Amino acid sequence: MLRIISISATFFLALFFLPQAAFSQQGNDLRALDTLSELKVYFDIKADSAAKLEKRLIWINDTYEQVTQKNIKATFIIGIRSKASFFITKGDDYIDEEDIVFTGKIEKWLKHFVKQGIPIEQCGISAKLFDIDSEDFFPEVTFVKNSYISIAGYQNRGYAYVPM
Repeated sequence: MLRIISISATFFLALFFLPQAAFSQQGNDLRALDTLSELKVYFDIKADSAAKLEKRLIWINDTYEQVTQKNIKATFIIGIRSKASFFITKGDDYIDEEDIVFTGKIEKWLKHFVKQGIPIEQCGISAKLFDIDSEDFFPEVTFVKNSYISIAGYQNRGYAYVPM
């Protein structure tokens, strides 16, 4: 019986301490950037809720800050398509009531990225699919006819593709 208790206690302690130890070891490890002078990334966002879109914008910002803190030029492009398209529109015509609280936050992030020199592209195919007029998107957003072409074009220019 004592052996079972000892094994159980060891198991639960490992569950508590191992994730923290692993996180603390990973926290400052950016060795993938060691020999780079520039990091070029195309972020392809297809979030199906405003909350998820906001979270992804926060992650992109965190990534940008980590890269630039290493004195590496961060050349990022944010592509929006699929249902995420609804959440970068002016007004509340295209979104559900529970998503309205996020649109102001999302708009602030878009403005922030434009000030940082990070372009935001909206896929025309998605806009057409969801019957969203190109004039209904926030002014910070550049409307592109086909984001598949953008993704392929940027990959051919050396941008990493990050689906979100």
